[in-house]
Amino acid sequence: MKTNSILSPLGCFLMLVAIGMPIAVSRADEALAVAPIYGDHMVLQREMKLPMWGIGQAGSEVTVTFANQAKMTTVNSAGEWRVVLDAMEASSKPRRINVSDGSSEIVFEDVLVGEVWLCSGQSNMQFKLSSCENADAEIAAANHAELRLNGGQGWSVSSPESVPGFSGVAYFFGRKLNAETGVPVGLIARALGGTPVEWWTPADKLERVDFAKAAMANRSEEWMKYEKAIAEWKEKVKAEGRKVAGKKPVAAGTAEEGVLNGIYAPDKVGSLYAQHLAPMAGFAIRGAIWYQGERNSKAGVEASKAYRPLLANMITNWREEWGQGDFAFLVVQLPTFAGGGEGWGIVQEAQAAAVGDVPNAGYIDIRDQPDGGLHPKNKKPVGERLAALATEKSVK
Repeated sequence: MKTNSILSPLGCFLMLVAIGMPIAVSRADEALAVAPIYGDHMVLQREMKLPMWGIGQAGSEVTVTFANQAKMTTVNSAGEWRVVLDAMEASSKPRRINVSDGSSEIVFEDVLVGEVWLCSGQSNMQFKLSSCENADAEIAAANHAELRLNGGQGWSVSSPESVPGFSGVAYFFGRKLNAETGVPVGLIARALGGTPVEWWTPADKLERVDFAKAAMANRSEEWMKYEKAIAEWKEKVKAEGRKVAGKKPVAAGTAEEGVLNGIYAPDKVGSLYAQHLAPMAGFAIRGAIWYQGERNSKAGVEASKAYRPLLANMITNWREEWGQGDFAFLVVQLPTFAGGGEGWGIVQEAQAAAVGDVPNAGYIDIRDQPDGGLHPKNKKPVGERLAALATEKSVK
């Protein structure tokens, strides 16, 4: 990307808005900037209108040009601008996007048009390609010019250098999808280990699920006292050392109660959606793949049963926030795992049921794969089955 503008002000602004913090400064005089999801080597979604947005000096005119299109808008009084490019056919031809306000210009190089997918969840989606089965050979063969990756630090072309730290499931999904469709594929990976579905759901939408509404309103007083004691103990350890601080406080109640109360900590619900997804909501995508549920299965039987409405609610919320209709949503059913406990099987059933509660959704069953523990290394069949489902469900 070539630019004489600074992108960080936009990133900071979007983060503050996403987490609900007050904005204390005006952005009306900001330098021209584009939302961080856009960048060199990106893929834009084919056959769909393409929103593009950012910030700039209030009153200035911003022009976006790409592939024989030129769209113009005026930066509003809040310092924000937005244009919508017309839908385009898939193209493997590297092209340039220019964004200009007359005094400064931002250029994105090597932009393709194809299929764009959001890849999210917890540790099994985050699981790196370098840790997967047959990793060395897979990485060595990872030169795919039409496969583009975004793991949170901009876009890159798939290569032995760029793929090792990328999601294994997402990589195998994208590689297969590119081979099957013959069009460029862009993957946006945002996943974090140990995280429940509630943290990936917009916080203000969780109350739509009765279980979540009750859990947020009735957090255990004993557990809240324990959390406070832990926080105080950690501060004492930091300030005076472990010897002075003494033994770590012991939690009251069962392990399942602890997991549930941790899930519904006020500063956690909705936090990952706000941090990772809200700043890109509206970026045109074909759909999302989702591998998660392990955390929720540890929170007790009733919490595991609630996974069905919680997942269906999250899917609906994402679609509302994106504003582009019922994009495809594909779920990985939890694998065979002998150590999963009672909630594991309940969540598996809930996943299969939840996709039937919303349109244009589906799931893949990987229970025929050998028990590989909590984090199976054989991610290739997972990604490739998702790709098969994607071509069936949503790719035109």
